[in-house]
Amino acid sequence: MKKLFLLFVIISFTFIYAQELVDVIAPLHSYEFDDNHFNSTYNYDYPIRASALNTGNPLGTAIGQATVASGQMIPEFNVNPANLAMTKYNIVQVSGLFNQYNGVNHNSLSGVSYIVSVPAYRGSMTFGAGVNREKDYNLYYQNDDILQRTTGGLYNWRFVGAFEVQKDIFLGGEFSMLSGSRNNDITFKNAPIDETQGYIEDNKYFGVSGKIGLNYHAFPVINIGISIDLPTLLGVDYSLRDYSTTLGTVDYSIISPAVLRTGFAVTLKIIDFYYSFDYANWQNMTISSSDLLQSHQDELNREIVNNFTITLSHHLGMAVHVPMIPLHFYFGYQYLPDVYLGLNNFSAGNLIPHELADRFRSSFSWGASFFLKQGISLTASFETYHVYYDGVEEKPKNTNLSLAYFF
Repeated sequence: MKKLFLLFVIISFTFIYAQELVDVIAPLHSYEFDDNHFNSTYNYDYPIRASALNTGNPLGTAIGQATVASGQMIPEFNVNPANLAMTKYNIVQVSGLFNQYNGVNHNSLSGVSYIVSVPAYRGSMTFGAGVNREKDYNLYYQNDDILQRTTGGLYNWRFVGAFEVQKDIFLGGEFSMLSGSRNNDITFKNAPIDETQGYIEDNKYFGVSGKIGLNYHAFPVINIGISIDLPTLLGVDYSLRDYSTTLGTVDYSIISPAVLRTGFAVTLKIIDFYYSFDYANWQNMTISSSDLLQSHQDELNREIVNNFTITLSHHLGMAVHVPMIPLHFYFGYQYLPDVYLGLNNFSAGNLIPHELADRFRSSFSWGASFFLKQGISLTASFETYHVYYDGVEEKPKNTNLSLAYFF
C-alpha cells in the first residue's frame, strides 16, 4: 500500500510540470512552435499545434476585421464599441458558422445579439447585448507519427453601451464574460499495442475582459477610430488522460496583454475603404496557479518574456454598394503575425506564407448582404486563411451566415 501511495505522489508531482508555452497562448493565439511537446507522463515528446482563428460577425469578417472606425457602415458588434453609437436602428441578429480545416468540417452557432438605439435629448445612445463565438480552435493535422484533432471555441458574452458625447465624437465601452473549451485528441499512429496509444487534453475556459473605444466622424466621408482591448483574465481548467485513465488536472489563470487598435474608414457613395492596425506586446502575458510549483510558474513567465514579442497586425477592407438596389459586396485581408520573437516582419510583397521563414498567417475574405423591404437583412461572409506548417500550405475556411432584423 505504501508503494502505491508513493507511486501516486511521484506521478502527481511530475504532472504539475505538464504546462508549456503552447498551453498558455493557445486560447488566444495560434501557435506552431512546440515541436517537442512533453506532457510529463509519456516517455517521448511529440509535436503539438494550436489554432485560434478569429470568427467575428459576418460583416466584420468580410472586411478583414478592419472595423475600428467602420461606424454605422458595419452595424454589428466589432472591435470598437463606440461604433454602435452611430447605428440608428434596433437590430436583432442570429448567425451560424461553418468551418473546414484540412478537409474536416465543423458547424456551430456563431452568435445571437440585440442592439437597441435609445432616444436621447441630444446626440445618440445605443446599448447591446449578445453572445458570439470569438475564437475557433478547430484543427486537423497528421504526419507519419501522430494525428491531432482539436475542437472547441471561445464565446464572448458581451454587454455594450455607446453614446455621442458631443457632435461627431462617439464613445463606447464593453464588458465581456468569456467561456469555452478546447479539446486535443492526440493519436500515436505507430505506437506498439502494449504502449500508450494517445492522449486527450481537455481545456475549459472562463474569464472576463473589456473594451473602450472612440470614433471621430472627422469629415463627412472619414471616420477615425481608436480602441483598447483591456487585459483579459482567463481561467483554465486543464485535464490530461490517455484513452482509458485520467492522469491529472491543473487549474491556472493567464492574463493576456492589452491590444491597441487604431484606423480609419473612408465612406463614399458607392465604395468604402477600411483600415485597422493592432498592437499587442505578448511579453506582458503572465501565468499563475496554486497547482503549479512557484519555480515552474517563474520558468513559464521567463519563457514568455524570452520567446514572445510585439505583434503588429494589419487589416484592410473594402465595400461596394450597388446603385439602385440594397445589395452590398465586401472584401478584406488580414496579416496576422506569430507571437514568436523575431519572426513577424510585414512585407507588402509577401501577403501569403509560402515557406518556413514566413511565420505569419493571413486571410482573404469576401461577403455580400441584401436588405429586404420588410427590414430583414441576409448576410454571408467567406474567409480563407493561409497557413504554412511543416512544408505544407494549409487553407482553413470559414463561412458565416446571418439573418438580421432592423426596426
